[in-house]
Amino acid sequence: MNAQRIAVIGAGPVGSVLGAHLQHAGHSVVYCEVGRERRETLSRDGVKVSGAITLETGPAAVVPSVDALSEHDPEVVFIAVKANALPLISDALAAFLSDSATVVSWQNGIDTEQVIAETLGRTRVVRAVVNHGVAFGETGDVVVAFENLPHFVQELSPEQELRAVTVAQLLTAAGLPTQRADGLVGMVWRKGILNAALNALSALTGMNMREAWNDPYSQRLAKEILKEGIAVARANEIALGWNFYHEALAYLGAGKEHKPSMLLDRESGKRSEIEFINGKIVEYGDIAGLPTPYNRSVFWLVKAMERAL
Repeated sequence: MNAQRIAVIGAGPVGSVLGAHLQHAGHSVVYCEVGRERRETLSRDGVKVSGAITLETGPAAVVPSVDALSEHDPEVVFIAVKANALPLISDALAAFLSDSATVVSWQNGIDTEQVIAETLGRTRVVRAVVNHGVAFGETGDVVVAFENLPHFVQELSPEQELRAVTVAQLLTAAGLPTQRADGLVGMVWRKGILNAALNALSALTGMNMREAWNDPYSQRLAKEILKEGIAVARANEIALGWNFYHEALAYLGAGKEHKPSMLLDRESGKRSEIEFINGKIVEYGDIAGLPTPYNRSVFWLVKAMERAL
């Protein structure tokens, strides 16, 4: 593909892997990163990726704020930050982003794309389901613990299918196999329910995914959280597939010694995005008139833990 001007908002593990592929493919990539130390590392050393993916780039362009991206006039913007920052990011992008630019929600969580669309409109927003697990290694490189390819994208407005197709082609050509999908809402919920099952439990207990699943007590609670999420999705007519519960058990049972995002947030003293994971199951449960005591309880516990931050 022709080189494009691309902005990646958030240079954490997810954004760094994404940006490294696009930079390596010859695109003009600029990162937006608020952390000074991370900005210095990127501008000096670039990104080094290891694990399931091996990749290394040269020094990268980095800016400290979304407003500063206006000088780069990006054609595609990937948002790869915690979902609770979306309102501020969307407001900043609205001040300069061209109507032809595409904004991709490259994030975990349910309804992240809806928050972006509230400010930027539905026509230029594309949602992604990202299917790999990443984290920073001890030496500052980004370690890809696992991949479940391909990744998926879908437009919000039916008449904008070409935007999603173009994004999928861009990513695939850069080495991130991606498909444009129909019914992405179901995929988002499948991943959201899987995240809800263990993510908060890991944050609360300090156990990684494998440890949390192998512990008989946390596994029992994870299964109840899982069942609750499935019931809420089906009550809201969100398609998961008839056998999703058993598929989810197999997926969680095969989990590696990977620290999920909420545990990493706890260890780094950051607030999590639990509002867009377990919190969304609670919200949609209320809409459907279904009780969600397990998801509601871990939501409250994580929020209580975060009060000290």
